[in-house]
Amino acid sequence: MWEMYLKEEVSGKSSPPRGGGGGGGGGRPRPQCHLPALHPTSIRGIKTTVRWTLSFGCLWMLLTTPLLVCAESNGCDFYGSGLEQDGRGVQPVYLSCSSGRVEWQYPRAGLRVILRSPHKDRDFQACIKGDPKFEGARIYLEGYRSLLPLFALDDGRPQELVRCFTSYKGQAALYVEAEPSAADDLKKEVAAFDYDLQTLAKGRIYDPLEECRPCSEDEILRLYCSGDFVARGSIERVEDDSDLATTTITIRASKLFQQTSPVFRHAHAHGSDGGKALESAYGISNSIQGGGGRGGVAEYTGRVDVPIQCGARAGEGEFLVMGVMRLGKPILRCAPRHAEWVKIAKAARANAQCVLET
Repeated sequence: MWEMYLKEEVSGKSSPPRGGGGGGGGGRPRPQCHLPALHPTSIRGIKTTVRWTLSFGCLWMLLTTPLLVCAESNGCDFYGSGLEQDGRGVQPVYLSCSSGRVEWQYPRAGLRVILRSPHKDRDFQACIKGDPKFEGARIYLEGYRSLLPLFALDDGRPQELVRCFTSYKGQAALYVEAEPSAADDLKKEVAAFDYDLQTLAKGRIYDPLEECRPCSEDEILRLYCSGDFVARGSIERVEDDSDLATTTITIRASKLFQQTSPVFRHAHAHGSDGGKALESAYGISNSIQGGGGRGGVAEYTGRVDVPIQCGARAGEGEFLVMGVMRLGKPILRCAPRHAEWVKIAKAARANAQCVLET
């Protein structure tokens, strides 16, 4: 079955299940049963195999190939169960969003997850992060004529480590293989992971140092208006984690412009006891100021990550820290000094895409 599926994929006879669509707007569709879709141009290729199938293997194929698959996919996420496969064959999954989730309960046999960029024919750098309760399977990256180990609970690396790779000709394929022991009983195991795709400029290859360069003025303005978090503050602490290949920067923010997730919380919530925040600023669209901090201005503390290869170090003064959420972690993208930001905002205010505050 695995070889047969590969031949169909190479010849272009397999296409995404109907109902995949994009990931925008609305809730996830209800699970539907679907037959594998075939492009009309593939009919001629099928005819060449019909005679062999009917004469030698028709009955065997009908009994052993799971032609009817019930699963839930909206083109960004996949939710399915290995019990529906009954241990037979490899189920194809097509995903074409910049981020999403794969959740496979009761792993059996295998999944072949095809990741494609929403920007047609553009390569991308992809990263996956296994769920904390991931079990029952291991993940491989399809390479040239071989499978490359990507994620397993016993691979000797931290489970929360983000695993990254680059696409080839606009797509990448992951093979999720169920552990042999998973089929021995009906213990509920869930192999789940999140993925994130970063589209590369046309004709460019991924450069790990690209994330370390200073941002241009245009990038700063764009990220100020569209970033997942924007705050003004000073650096309190910088910590390297070689196991996770990240540097965590603790920021004490005197002004919080926006955040889509609670990256920055009131400073009193980050005490030495590590207690949970008693109060947080969440889903903020405008700046927040008030009493409670030094000089009557509220203070917030947040922790953001940068790749360890950037060699981030603490600097004096205030910065405008901006970034995005990626696989549940706040990633710092731009951090101009506040004085520089004031000049940029003043010059661009008349033509800015949003209200620029300082």
